[in-house]
Amino acid sequence: MQLGCIDPVAPEFQFEDDLTIIEGQASSTVGSSFINIQRTSNEFGIYRNIFQEGAIVTFDNLDSGESVTLREQIDTYVTPDDFAVATGETWELNVTLTDGSTYKSLPETVIAPVPFDDISATFEKELFFREDSGKFVPGHSIAVSFNEPVADKNYYLWRFRSFEKLILCKVCDNSIFRNGDCERNPPPPAVLPVGVPRRAPYYTYGCETPCWTIRYNESIEILDDKFTNGTFVEEYPAANIPLYTNENIVVSLEQISLSFDAYQYYRRLQDIIDNNGNFDAPPPAAVIGNVFNVNDDKEMVLGRFTAASNTVKSIFIERTDILDDEVDPPPIFSFETDPPIGNPISFAPCIESRFRTGTEPEGWIGN
Repeated sequence: MQLGCIDPVAPEFQFEDDLTIIEGQASSTVGSSFINIQRTSNEFGIYRNIFQEGAIVTFDNLDSGESVTLREQIDTYVTPDDFAVATGETWELNVTLTDGSTYKSLPETVIAPVPFDDISATFEKELFFREDSGKFVPGHSIAVSFNEPVADKNYYLWRFRSFEKLILCKVCDNSIFRNGDCERNPPPPAVLPVGVPRRAPYYTYGCETPCWTIRYNESIEILDDKFTNGTFVEEYPAANIPLYTNENIVVSLEQISLSFDAYQYYRRLQDIIDNNGNFDAPPPAAVIGNVFNVNDDKEMVLGRFTAASNTVKSIFIERTDILDDEVDPPPIFSFETDPPIGNPISFAPCIESRFRTGTEPEGWIGN
């Protein structure tokens, strides 16, 4: 038998309409637990994942009987502020949608985490290639070092939350900020008085109080200890942080210990994302996790519920002196003036969510 080289071919997936996606985690880190619930949609050739509002979502502790209700918050469901799981506990996810569909996960037992000793950041002008922009983007590669236990088989997942100081808390396109929201501009008069400017295409509003934007992984970073078991793992690449802006940033990195089943799920998802080049692309039917429809065992449910313990370290990265192009630069300031707007305002509140906070992140340096 002859063995030869075969050129890799990116898989092609057919998008399926009206599939349910339930994805999230119960974490040992306060503020990191969440559940996303979506349904796939194909309208007029536009593929979307639509967030499912109004669901009843609970994490249920099968050891103690405790039931924790999640609350809806801007396209996701989050736990109470003080919620965290502990090693050895067994948790289950339960979801009821507004149409009465009921979903449940298989039980998940929290595995003891493996601590990491060090975290470092290195700036790279070509951090990774982005399909949507067709070019390499600059940013920081985050690496970790840790002692890999010899006694146990270990699987790892790394997730991060990054915190950047916000200058603008609201941008209103063709509108102005009033009563907590962007209100559409009225149609301009056919003839404006001499010297009175028309309203701008958009207006920007600074933050009333200190505020940070929170970002999450664009990729999946995992490791099987097959080749590292019992060794000292030094500067293993665990996360990529694009240069979204040249504002200073804190990166809070979680090293999560996974079960074999959870690792297999994330490995399949990683393969699909790497081949598809888009983290937000609707996942195909191949990525089925541990969630099922209680009343319809034939329904294919995508996504996974993971209960996991982790260790966390933060690193502060100075970026104000970096001159490379920003990936997500803020818009040019456009503040209200009088005229054409009476009683102009310049600021908007910092609204707490999974993607924004007014609480100074741990490790932040300076104002």
